[in-house]
Amino acid sequence: MNLLNELEQLADTSIYKEDGEIDTVKMWQERFGYSYEEAAALTAATKLSDDAVVRERSLSPAEARRLYILKLEGPIDNAAKVQVAGDLPTIPEIYHDEGEGARSIFCKVDGRAKVTIEHWLSSQKSSFRPLFVPVGAAYKELSPDTLYPTLGKDTTLPQFRPQAPLASAPTQDQYPVWYFFYGTLASVPKLVSLFSLREDDDDDIPVLRKASVIGGEMKTWGQGKYNALVDGQQRIQGSAYHVRTKDHEDALRKYETEAYEVVRCSIDLEDGSVVQGCTFRFTGEVD
Repeated sequence: MNLLNELEQLADTSIYKEDGEIDTVKMWQERFGYSYEEAAALTAATKLSDDAVVRERSLSPAEARRLYILKLEGPIDNAAKVQVAGDLPTIPEIYHDEGEGARSIFCKVDGRAKVTIEHWLSSQKSSFRPLFVPVGAAYKELSPDTLYPTLGKDTTLPQFRPQAPLASAPTQDQYPVWYFFYGTLASVPKLVSLFSLREDDDDDIPVLRKASVIGGEMKTWGQGKYNALVDGQQRIQGSAYHVRTKDHEDALRKYETEAYEVVRCSIDLEDGSVVQGCTFRFTGEVD
């Protein structure tokens, strides 16, 4: 049975009624063509015991949302099996890679799914060790319905809940988008290098504008080595830049690494105007 057929059939499982473990095993056999042993193993994966849940180590919010690239092989050699092993609500999107004559398939999972998959493999007494490659980029997930996340604001409070559609707040895939920089990113040579721009082309040279934001506090981490913008009440000085494309934003997120996250903020420009944009907020332990 090929992967596309499995994915199509998995979509039908929502209307397949289960009446106990035996019916569940039959469902996996009839819908996916698995052997009884394979179906029984998949059924067991969906029934983690209470003791197993207790044993699963707790994750911080930053750890739980950290992204990994998972190679599909062994007991989890397709997206349908990853969904079951990771207790995912939907089938993860797959990616193909061809190198040195071999074709590999990958998908992305978060830290919670990673731990769940590892526990599932352990419960199956499998010696297989999956390949999880961390995606070292600042996390970005801007809510389409609320102001979450916003620098210096608890967006669950009533006063920060929007009364109208988010017309001015930047959206998840909006480009160009304003960014507030502090520290090493507030440097034209650094941006030229990150974006692979031509230094001899004036149209390519980034233009930084003096700016500030309210709602933060500047700390350090790594024994004072790195700047860490966290929530606070202070005005932070820095620079604003209009990020042109998603590729440029991705380069910025990779530079900042998973130690930071993208959050919304109001940026006060030197000329007195205010623009809505984003910045990088530190997510770890400060010095």
